[in-house]
Amino acid sequence: MQPGGQGDWGNAVRNRPITVGDKIWVDKDSRAELQAGQATFHLGNMTALSFLNLDGPVTQVRLPEGSVNFRVREMREGDVYEIDTPNVAFTIKEAGAYRIDVAENGDGTRITAIRGQGEVTAAGQIYTVHPGERAEFVGTDASVQYTAHGAPPPDGLDRWANDRDLREDNSTSARYVNRDVPGIADLDDHGTWSEQPDVGPVWYPNDVGPDWAPYSDGAWNYVGPWGWSWVGYEPWGFAPYHYGRWGFYGARWGWIPGPIYASPFYGPAYVGFLGGGFGFGVGLGFGFGFGGGIGWFPLGFGEPFHPWYHAGFGYVHNINVNNTVIRNTNTLNAHNNFNYAYAHNEHAVTAASRNSFVNGERVNRGAANISAASLKNAQVSSNGAGVSPTRASYSGAAARTGRSVATPPSSVQNRSVMARTTPSAVAGHESVRATNTSAVAGNRGNSAANTRAAGTSSGNSSRTWAAQGNVTDRGKAPQGAGTGTRSNSVQTARVNQGDRPDWARSSANSGAAGTRNNSATNYSNRAPNTSPNRSYTPSTANRGYTPPQRTYSAPSRTYSAPSHAPSAPSHSSGGSAPRSSGGGASHGGGGGHH
Repeated sequence: MQPGGQGDWGNAVRNRPITVGDKIWVDKDSRAELQAGQATFHLGNMTALSFLNLDGPVTQVRLPEGSVNFRVREMREGDVYEIDTPNVAFTIKEAGAYRIDVAENGDGTRITAIRGQGEVTAAGQIYTVHPGERAEFVGTDASVQYTAHGAPPPDGLDRWANDRDLREDNSTSARYVNRDVPGIADLDDHGTWSEQPDVGPVWYPNDVGPDWAPYSDGAWNYVGPWGWSWVGYEPWGFAPYHYGRWGFYGARWGWIPGPIYASPFYGPAYVGFLGGGFGFGVGLGFGFGFGGGIGWFPLGFGEPFHPWYHAGFGYVHNINVNNTVIRNTNTLNAHNNFNYAYAHNEHAVTAASRNSFVNGERVNRGAANISAASLKNAQVSSNGAGVSPTRASYSGAAARTGRSVATPPSSVQNRSVMARTTPSAVAGHESVRATNTSAVAGNRGNSAANTRAAGTSSGNSSRTWAAQGNVTDRGKAPQGAGTGTRSNSVQTARVNQGDRPDWARSSANSGAAGTRNNSATNYSNRAPNTSPNRSYTPSTANRGYTPPQRTYSAPSRTYSAPSHAPSAPSHSSGGSAPRSSGGGASHGGGGGHH
């Protein structure tokens, strides 16, 4: 991953938010998953991807090389999903699943409509890709040749993507959490739900120690436009740290999601800070020596979150009421006068030295000598952590392992793509060529205020080769899909899992969540390559990272934080807000994942 699309590359870290400008490279024998809004992207090996836009209803992806199987779970009014390759721009018109393969030298693109329908803009023309069809575009600029065929059978990437999507569809946690929150399927495997009086459904994590507290196992990264953002290292550590609130019930910590009917609203971390010049200095018992440390605590149910980045009142209102129950909205204006339940609780407060915090090092909760006496006079900060980022803050220590990091060839990093929608200003450093058709879409919702994050994740899975309805991805493939034969059958809306082909249903041979299926991609489905063998040899060093599990994009140091609330989704990802992990559209900027 290359935060902001510039500077050093580092290992991608699971659960890190990813946003506009961040570049992802999936190397040999690797796969990755990113969640952004209602879309989930499954990346095959030797694939480069970045987001050109995650503003409001627009999700725009740059794909200069490689293979992506992605699914749009639901299409809503005004939604724009666009994939830009070196020679075409593909726009989704219906919810469904799609596969895109870009040739190694960038002069060929194959687009398969597994379920759903889309439009391709190439060489000044618009082509429709129908359900169960694969379209091929060879050539660049004005000389692009187009052919259409029946969709081929699924390969390893398609099956893995299908399994991951089914896991999300069948998530038990979706009964309690808005489906637009990225990473909720991870909760199923790592905790249990129960009802708490006056609060509602509460999720309790398994396998945490007696001294564990929320926001204590992970690191702080600086992710624009939100600034300091928490990256949880637990396998479930995305949704509970970027949505909702935490509470201590029955001698254990539990996560309270936001109202299920409310559009999820991504936040960098729902905590209150202590210190940063506002209470933790020399002699307060933190054991960090001269200069002291920085402390934080989880916000409880109904407690207000005050952003440490620039934000208007409308944004502050929405990010709170969409994540908890605020009984008195006047508390949203009071930065220092609220009596936070866990601000002076030694079992809730976590602290780190300034150097560890700023350098994105893993938090060691036991290293701080936190006691009731040390917290007695601590003040809740109105200025967040109160420290400025350094170069190391953007990627965090986990990305800097000292091992060789595989990176895409410079030709891929700098390769331009065709775009139908105007990219976000934050992606201004990317090389983009506007399509020359009169049907080009204008700049839609590209204000930095609505930037969403996307989430990334890795694991095993499988998905269907059937076509679904126009609005929601719950259908079957057209007759003959996956046989290489074109079909003219009309797709149907909302069909249940029984209509999926056998291979696409829940099955015993689906890979376990969180593991990787390293079977090689069937390159018979990749776009034609007219260039000789690539001169670039990917790194074969033993890399110490698992392909990104959800992430919410990296820092765009120049764009300002959201000043108003993003559009509300029926299921969101967060900033998408990644989701990447973010992730979703209606998360005030974040929400992508997995």
